[in-house]
Amino acid sequence: MLKELINNFALLTSFLFFGNLFFRKYERYLKKHVFIYRVMNGLMLGLFGILLMMTGLWIRGHFVVDLRQLAIIISVYMGGSVSGLLTTLIISLYRIYITGGWTDVSLTATVNCFMTLGISLIFIREKSLTLRKWMSAVLGAAVVSLLSTFYVVNPPDNESMIIITIVKLLGGLFTYFMMSHIKKTERAVHLLEEAANRDHLTGLYSPRAFDALFEEVFHTSKTTKQPFGLVMLDIDHFKNINDTYGHLNGDTVLSQLGMLLIRESTTRAYPSRKGGEEFAILIGNCDSQKAASFAEKIRKAVENERFLLNDGTSISLTVSIGAGSSPVIASRHLLEKSDEALYEAKRSGRNQVKLAKP
Repeated sequence: MLKELINNFALLTSFLFFGNLFFRKYERYLKKHVFIYRVMNGLMLGLFGILLMMTGLWIRGHFVVDLRQLAIIISVYMGGSVSGLLTTLIISLYRIYITGGWTDVSLTATVNCFMTLGISLIFIREKSLTLRKWMSAVLGAAVVSLLSTFYVVNPPDNESMIIITIVKLLGGLFTYFMMSHIKKTERAVHLLEEAANRDHLTGLYSPRAFDALFEEVFHTSKTTKQPFGLVMLDIDHFKNINDTYGHLNGDTVLSQLGMLLIRESTTRAYPSRKGGEEFAILIGNCDSQKAASFAEKIRKAVENERFLLNDGTSISLTVSIGAGSSPVIASRHLLEKSDEALYEAKRSGRNQVKLAKP
């Protein structure tokens, strides 16, 4: 029995690890399609629950205890009620199938699964992991299993009851610590990725991240048949600021401008620092008119802002902006054409927006 228990723990470890890898790979897509994520999560954990049933632990050669309830609890944690319900249905239907229809055993097993789902929904919130609530759900599921055993095996022996309880609690505790470790590792990876993708001075996306975002926004636009916009901007006479107030104050101005761009950007806008005093903002679902309006909003916000230097002195800035959108301009030329519009704005007197021409 110990060997079978270790095998079950190995299955849990493998599933959680490779499942996490899979969802991380398609994280951006699944974040935009939450319902699809929940359905996929429910299906995968339903199949995993069946696998746990097939690798159950035999007690005295005639009685099986398995960890199928953990699949339901994990499903509720990962994808909420939709995911949990789908996992419960798959496990219940499989249990009915292997017993050849409605019997006392299959009915009891189905009730067991749905009671576990109800307990999980009471104690666990989606993506919220605490030891107290997790073990409350696991303990509740263990009590349901004991009651089911009392109903099916009459009278059950005390040793079997103790083994069932220990297996359920150990399985739940092991799963909690595995998921907690994965969550901490994932958070650390996100922090490293964020540090690699951000410009340290302004907090905006770095040039390398901009290139990756451009590809992502382009493919999203291609899939959804929606346009996307690009705004390029450059600080007017920034060299004078460095020459007059020094490079440290110049960095302070760049940092404050970065905060302003973040503040003024919408949820579908990705502000980046391209280098020096030049910035770029990618905008999803944005045609030429929207790109020009957004650019004008940024221009006015910068013009009306007071930028504080390190000694408390406040200065004003202006920016020149070029804006364009695809597919009016082919995506492979959008960066070049928007940059040309930016320099047209500078040649025309600065502190203005110019729309890129195809």
